[in-house]
Amino acid sequence: MAVETKEMGKEERVKYRLIRRRTGEKMLESVQKIPHVSHFDECDMTELLALRDELKPEAEKRGVKLTFLPFVMKALIATFEEHPSLNAVLDEEAQEIVHKKYYNLGVAVAAEQGLYVPVVKNSQDKDAWALAAEIAELAEKVRANKIQLPDIQGGTFTITNIGPIGGLFATPIILHPQTGILGLMKMRKMPVVRDGEIVVRSMMNVVLSFDHRVLDGAEAAAFLTKFIKRLESPRALL
Repeated sequence: MAVETKEMGKEERVKYRLIRRRTGEKMLESVQKIPHVSHFDECDMTELLALRDELKPEAEKRGVKLTFLPFVMKALIATFEEHPSLNAVLDEEAQEIVHKKYYNLGVAVAAEQGLYVPVVKNSQDKDAWALAAEIAELAEKVRANKIQLPDIQGGTFTITNIGPIGGLFATPIILHPQTGILGLMKMRKMPVVRDGEIVVRSMMNVVLSFDHRVLDGAEAAAFLTKFIKRLESPRALL
């Protein structure tokens, strides 16, 4: 609805709809309750892209669209086992940090009606193919506006893939009461030094936002470093 004000000119008022309002309320709660810190690094995705291309024929046979997200999930799970504080919640009433021994990984999906974070339950029990199929199924349910409440509940950690839209840096907001969120940024070919030689590689910035009450920067940096090393050697994740 367009209106005209005496002060500045024309304005347009858009209804603050239910999904946007609930998202806003959840983000406000997260920012108010969690002391956020964001740690940035970069990841060489060249080997992972090559492996994905190699697996395309098998993916077609299985009827699965294989993105790099299943590999991200597998790398996260392996690193969580070394740093359980990133897959945890802070029980403020009991004054205990609860390490989750299961991995319900949420994947942020943007749709016309708003942002949803469907959850791949018990991701640790699924191989890359099963993860790829479930990610695609949940994303399609979001875009078709058929997502159900149980599909977006129970997450223990969240992944937001901003890269396809664009952007090199961001500071994702943690979904309370989770401890962390991983942001994947735009992938681009860049000259880098390998073994003393300048070569062109496919590089991607990654960002980890974490709850500073639960862990310190040194552990967050160690977590992200180990995660990146695993993602840069993707065959071990299959």
